[in-house]
Amino acid sequence: MLGDHVRELAWSPDSSEVAAALASGELVLLKRENPSQSRRWKAHGFGVLRVSWHPKEALVLSGGEEGLVKVWNANAEAEAGECLRQDKMRGWIEHAAWSPDGRFALATAGKVLRVYDAQGAVTSEVTDHASTIASAIWRPDGNGFLTACFGRVQLFRLGEREPYQDLPRKFGHLAAAWSANGKHLAIGAQEGTVTYWRLPIDGREPLSMSGYPEKVRSLSWDPTSRWLATGGGEIVTVWDVSGKGPQGTTPMQLKGHPARVSALAYQKRGQLLVSGGRSGDVWLWRPARGTGGIKVAQLDGEITAVAWSPDERCVAIATAQGGFSILSVA
Repeated sequence: MLGDHVRELAWSPDSSEVAAALASGELVLLKRENPSQSRRWKAHGFGVLRVSWHPKEALVLSGGEEGLVKVWNANAEAEAGECLRQDKMRGWIEHAAWSPDGRFALATAGKVLRVYDAQGAVTSEVTDHASTIASAIWRPDGNGFLTACFGRVQLFRLGEREPYQDLPRKFGHLAAAWSANGKHLAIGAQEGTVTYWRLPIDGREPLSMSGYPEKVRSLSWDPTSRWLATGGGEIVTVWDVSGKGPQGTTPMQLKGHPARVSALAYQKRGQLLVSGGRSGDVWLWRPARGTGGIKVAQLDGEITAVAWSPDERCVAIATAQGGFSILSVA
């Protein structure tokens, strides 16, 4: 047990350690081979909301409730992380993530998004969002990013303050997912809908998949960019966007969770999908081969985070009660 609510997990690039962001303000680095051998330190004055491990180096990015964005030296020889640099923003750091190639990082607080270079200097800032940024993710090629807030989704290129694509939609957007090939975009909303765009948009209207019993907070694309897994209830709903897309098709329904699905993650190269639920159950699925799944774990408390190791041989799982487990799927 880690002792407090775990908000996010992030693996080291060599798959040897996983970082956990705790509501207590601590960061914990756990060894894959022996999670009891952990390093932990007080990283933020209040809770840690976000953690992201650099894709190539021993650098951990974190964002806290006090508005600080920090970069830590996560060298395995040190007992605790060394803060290399930090930046102060106004409000909670709702999002913080390295770009896929590690050249840049982004962070958001309220209506403001900042982009940092590898040395921690602010390279650009976008300040004119109409409302609080609910989701911010990198483009798969790392040359831009997306922001979603109430009623609007915007796509930006690096270094530009104005979006190259402005997509007004009258929904309370919550989560965004960009397919690996960069050609598909999906946004989950509090109205129980998923909006889907095929890129480039070229004036085409998006598709709206509705009927979810709850808010859609969990989305994940498979590595082929064909299958989109979504939460929003007790069932994992998987859409096939091949051919003409999901319009008029019946999605795959993966049943097994007794309560709301709270976390989803596809492997980046393989076919496996992991899902965690509010009741603490964890399932593995292979949607491309059918609807059957296997319950692989039962933890105490709601599953708040799942994360595949870069080598895809195991998955880390954490809960709102501080539970933590690493499951081998070899």
